[in-house]
Amino acid sequence: MMTDSDDSMSFATVIPMGRPRGGGAKRGAHPGTERADPALSLWHDFVAARTCARKLTGRQQAIESVMVDHIGFPVVRIKLPDGGHVSVVGREDAREILGGELSGTQFGEAEKASLEAHEARWSAIDAELGYSSALRAEARALDRMRELAERLWATPAASLGGVIAKLDALLSEGAPSSVAGEFPWPQLRAMRADLEKLHVASPSPLRR
Repeated sequence: MMTDSDDSMSFATVIPMGRPRGGGAKRGAHPGTERADPALSLWHDFVAARTCARKLTGRQQAIESVMVDHIGFPVVRIKLPDGGHVSVVGREDAREILGGELSGTQFGEAEKASLEAHEARWSAIDAELGYSSALRAEARALDRMRELAERLWATPAASLGGVIAKLDALLSEGAPSSVAGEFPWPQLRAMRADLEKLHVASPSPLRR
């Protein structure tokens, strides 16, 4: 799970001086850093992927907002056999919610025609603005970020900086927010702060 304030963390102390956050520098630009700690190298890749995923998520949400403002989601309200009602977004959603059985519900020709017309308008704006393409790009970016996070956690750290890097990714992906108060997130944030203080105080080659 990505949280909005992850990039403002004090973990900047772990990154070698002169290298921008997000993995923008060339590999090997700081001898004795990434080559000495593969976990830290993977963390740089993870941060770059996380930044990319956030940008694509923002783009997808912006396009969706425009589409919703213009025509709204293709929603229809269906009356159930027991007298209740349910709102569905598209025919596939209707089949999923109703267990594939639309018979016995008030889903007649008028409801079907309304959904089809709305879906056609949605598809037209989708094609114009690239909403579906943005969704696919976001999904690929999130998959890449999660893959790098898994590789990072599976890689033994060779330095204190590498340990902090793994903890940073865990907090970024696992915590529901950057200020989550339930166990174990406050405790893990406190541990990260302790490790960062130790890292600053130690003669680590990662800060040369």
